[in-house]
Amino acid sequence: MQARWWSGVTRYQWLVLAVAWLGWVFDIADTALFNFAKGPMLKELLGAQADPAFVQAVDGRLLTVFLLGWAAGGLVFGVLADRWGRARTMILTILIYACFTGATALCTSWEQVAVVRFVTALGIGGEWAAGAALVAEVFRDRTRAPAAGVLQTAAAFGPVFAALVNFGIEPEQWRWLFLVGIVPALVTVLIRVWIREPERHADRVEPRGDLRELFGHPVWRRHAVIALVLGVVVIAGAANVSYWIPNLVEQASQGMSAKAIQDRKSVVTMVMHIGTFLGVLAMPWVCERVGRKLALGLFMVLSPVSVWLATQASGTWSGLLVAAPFMSLFSIGISSGLVLYFPELFPSRLRATGSGIAYNVSRIFAAGVPLLTTAWMGKDFSVGKGVATTALVLGLGILVLPFATETKGRELEA
Repeated sequence: MQARWWSGVTRYQWLVLAVAWLGWVFDIADTALFNFAKGPMLKELLGAQADPAFVQAVDGRLLTVFLLGWAAGGLVFGVLADRWGRARTMILTILIYACFTGATALCTSWEQVAVVRFVTALGIGGEWAAGAALVAEVFRDRTRAPAAGVLQTAAAFGPVFAALVNFGIEPEQWRWLFLVGIVPALVTVLIRVWIREPERHADRVEPRGDLRELFGHPVWRRHAVIALVLGVVVIAGAANVSYWIPNLVEQASQGMSAKAIQDRKSVVTMVMHIGTFLGVLAMPWVCERVGRKLALGLFMVLSPVSVWLATQASGTWSGLLVAAPFMSLFSIGISSGLVLYFPELFPSRLRATGSGIAYNVSRIFAAGVPLLTTAWMGKDFSVGKGVATTALVLGLGILVLPFATETKGRELEA
């Protein structure tokens, strides 16, 4: 009888996974807190009588700025994690996004919010690159895939944490939501005291990798480009589903009080991420059974189908509650496949750099998808159609998969 995957995991490996998981939980929670706060925040900063078209435009700009910052952070701190170390980079990036999330509470204009959100996103993008590389190198062989799945369950728990906080705060007190975002700074204490650099990074004597080697070497360049395209299509589907869910709630809650709508946003967020939790655990399991490429392709086919069907039933509150988990099961669940696959594509000296570019720089391209969708639909645009059309972008990833490298069963390259 085959042993359970966790039977040989050491106490230190569990500690590394727990710390990386906490860092990613608060990453995701930050994004969810902003999605809860953006409605009352824009109403206060722009004025209750502001043109709805202008409010929607500002909403889209803030998302774009945030995704651009996330991309820049993944690039800059991914390189730094390969040169300076995974653990130290995690400390710096967590401090950045925690402090600047709190600073959002002090903003008095949407332009200030845009600047602060950009810097916040720098930290979030960098933390993922360092954390994913750290877990990939501490968990080896058969434990790496399930560990990646556990790590990505943060995508479900982060929004639930934010939703619970949102329950206790009145809409006009939205600034308190961002003050809660300072809490992740405590995680850096755990990293500083207990986490050491992986042996593959700390003890090696070969030169550190850089962008010139990544894009100068034909194999690593090919892996980076393919991973970048996969990152674009997955992020375009996952990020925008989460971002527009509060707007779907507002459409299904016409005539209700602001507090009632705010509470509904918390409820649907928690229900939605039941699907996320199941999806991120299932994806690595599927990857181990059928291979990385086939698993990604399967989820890319099922994601737009499930999101399109779900948005057809989301016009009412009860319909939205039923549809929400299916929207996230595949469209967000697929992201744990990237956590597993991307670090396997690159050697140790390029692991955080390559993974950071693939997962985070792709947000530069993904940032324009909602704006293009809105422009394409014109006056017929609705949030439901926008979410569904964005998810259809995942279908483009299927065209790239035949050129990707299968890494199932391969030893993680040193």
